[in-house]
Amino acid sequence: MDSQNSAFSYVLDAGAFYAGIPFLSSGSHCTTGAVFDEIKHIKSSHAAIEALVDSGNLRIIEPDQKDIEKVLAIAKKTGDSAKLSGADISILALALSLNTTLVTDDYAVANVATIMKIPVRSTSSKGIKEVRRWITYCSACSRTFGPNTSECPLCGNKLRRKYKKSS
Repeated sequence: MDSQNSAFSYVLDAGAFYAGIPFLSSGSHCTTGAVFDEIKHIKSSHAAIEALVDSGNLRIIEPDQKDIEKVLAIAKKTGDSAKLSGADISILALALSLNTTLVTDDYAVANVATIMKIPVRSTSSKGIKEVRRWITYCSACSRTFGPNTSECPLCGNKLRRKYKKSS
């Protein structure tokens, strides 16, 4: 896929479609089948989305499995894996493989992208301000655990989630 790097302006998450990015900007964009399935219900824009595909201004590309595995490994380390959908993982993997800017407003997606050095553009003025690593903690016994633990192994209490800033 490396030969396609310069061919695309952006890799688009579902939020980019809701914000109208592919309709308002020039250039060729891409997304994954999973994201395309998420946005197909936009009835008023469905014909316009199909026109983008037919004209070649939007391509549906599936990421390589090796890139999906890289995304999953980083998301597990940051604690974002529980918040990422299959479509989120696919779009991160595609942006990684194409080395192209990812357009998203999803904080977990932007957090993982930033750690992976994938350029991120927000559809709003918000955007990601800091990288976060998530941990879980027990409000009863005050112990902390890795981000993928849901119940305190010591007292059985349901764990809460908080973040630590990352550099």
